[in-house]
Amino acid sequence: MKSLLQTQEWVNFKVSQGWKSHHIEGVFVLEKPLPWGKSFLYAPEVEYKTITNLQIFLQKLQEIAEISHSIFFRLEILDEKRPEIIENLKKRGFIKAFEELQPEWRQMIDIGKSEEEILAQMKPKGRYNIRVAERHGCKAEIVNPQSETNSQSPAANSKNNLDIFYDLYCQTAKYQKISRRPKRYFEEMLKKLPAQKIAIIIVKYQNQPLAALLLTFSDGVASYLYGGTSRWRREVMAPYAAHWAAIREAKKRGCQIYDLLAVAPPDQPNHKYRNLTFFKEQFGGRKVNLVGSWDYIYKPIWYKIFKATEKFRRK
Repeated sequence: MKSLLQTQEWVNFKVSQGWKSHHIEGVFVLEKPLPWGKSFLYAPEVEYKTITNLQIFLQKLQEIAEISHSIFFRLEILDEKRPEIIENLKKRGFIKAFEELQPEWRQMIDIGKSEEEILAQMKPKGRYNIRVAERHGCKAEIVNPQSETNSQSPAANSKNNLDIFYDLYCQTAKYQKISRRPKRYFEEMLKKLPAQKIAIIIVKYQNQPLAALLLTFSDGVASYLYGGTSRWRREVMAPYAAHWAAIREAKKRGCQIYDLLAVAPPDQPNHKYRNLTFFKEQFGGRKVNLVGSWDYIYKPIWYKIFKATEKFRRK
């Protein structure tokens, strides 16, 4: 499967966020400017088969690394973990990255089946909570927020769907004590990605928005990128209604996989994603361990400084 992150539309979005882009041997490589006149290079979610000759790829990348004063190159492999891939990466001089940019452990659901079969493979609590939301009258809306972000004259004192999504997203970030993206980030994303590749789902109870998701669609895969939930009337199970609506919408768009993204590794019960993992597991599917992020270092001393700075920044 080809990732959305390896499409021209996504690259255009990242360029609007201050990155530079390069195209080498069929792979989009992003360049992030750093202080000190340095940068790092990053190829997100690359299919391993795309890089037919890793040595030639690295040789061509070397020219860009020298011009851009890059500290390192981070290659993110989208394939499931296989010893031969890791062996080849190590052979070419890569080391395991000290952090993930995109999650290496993910919960993925096969949605190529019928709705009845998808429900049957869920955990009992997942099916039950979807029915609870239905009994309470939760209504899911699939909205096209692009028309609103492109509008020059929004109605006075009215909240559009992006506003609703962002409010719920910020509420969730606040009570989970995690950092959040600025609203401008989502506005630009909605402008740069075509309508067939992005959607917002909003679930309302008694006309009050309680849950919202931002989804992307690419090459048969629907991905849950961001979401938010109100703490009001949690017993009506609005988040379950939201993800069930996401699955149904993804099926309409011809997707075969619903990628819920980050979950905790099976052997780490106290992982920071443990609560998130429990919720996502209710929808069934399986945990997938990707090859993930590997670094090719150009400037070892600067790499150590960058690594220390990042770890301090994320404390």
